[in-house]
Amino acid sequence: MFRRLQSMSYPRKKQLYGLMFVLPWIVGFVLFFSGPLLTSLKFAFQNMEMTPEGLKGTFVGGDNFMYAIFKDPQFIRETVDSFVNMLYGVPLILVYALFVAVLLKNKFRGRGLMRAIAFLPVIVASGVLMEILKEDIFSQGVRGGTDTVYLFGGGGINGVLTELGFGPKLIEVFNSVIARIFDLTWRSGVQVLLFLAGLHAISGELYEASSVEGARSWEQFWKITLPMLTPFILLNVIYTIIDTFTDYGNGVVLMIYNTAFEQVRFGYSSALSWIYCLLIGLFLGLVYALLKKRLVHLHN
Repeated sequence: MFRRLQSMSYPRKKQLYGLMFVLPWIVGFVLFFSGPLLTSLKFAFQNMEMTPEGLKGTFVGGDNFMYAIFKDPQFIRETVDSFVNMLYGVPLILVYALFVAVLLKNKFRGRGLMRAIAFLPVIVASGVLMEILKEDIFSQGVRGGTDTVYLFGGGGINGVLTELGFGPKLIEVFNSVIARIFDLTWRSGVQVLLFLAGLHAISGELYEASSVEGARSWEQFWKITLPMLTPFILLNVIYTIIDTFTDYGNGVVLMIYNTAFEQVRFGYSSALSWIYCLLIGLFLGLVYALLKKRLVHLHN
């Protein structure tokens, strides 16, 4: 076994290492996610009704899909809004994450604390607190429709601003700004981590050689740092798009949740989920095809 590993070429070993890293996910998908996934696909072609004997389905073919695409204005509106929000939200998150990663790479007093603060969303996002926060966001979205909701809000300072003489409109704008800043910071943790890993992978000899040639920090960033980070930029673009489309405050996600658990329309909700999933997949394929050539060319 070990002799066979030693005789492998380096690219083959890298492929094997990659397979070992994703193997737990593959096993988990087959054991825990493939069954519910196929069940939701079956529900999408049925009209599900709650009966005394349990949930019963009647086959309706593609009626759920046709209704969602051609007759449901709310789904079309929320889907378009999701794509529009993604178009300005993803670049904003990536620019912010790259800016923070560049700052955290340098040595300065308190760097450990700042890194801990930047990575805090990554730690909390996998814990019980995030599940509680998500349930609260879902309940807000269901009660208030599918308007934009935020993980954090500035409602706690409303009294202070009112006492200072600010009007309701100005307070609303102030709260919206606070919510967006917190959301931007919260959703950039993984991206900062990936960019920081990419920055540490860049050889310091490149910067030393360019300094000898008279290159300044600004020129080093555009000629060395950014081109060397292109694989991580592509990875972060794909991750951020998926994270934005599946966010707990996304209008389509809230609509699917509301259709399934408030209106008890599991068949239609499943159809909405599959349409949305296919749209995301097609969009990701398009983005990957467009960016890969440009970023690889820049990297080379």
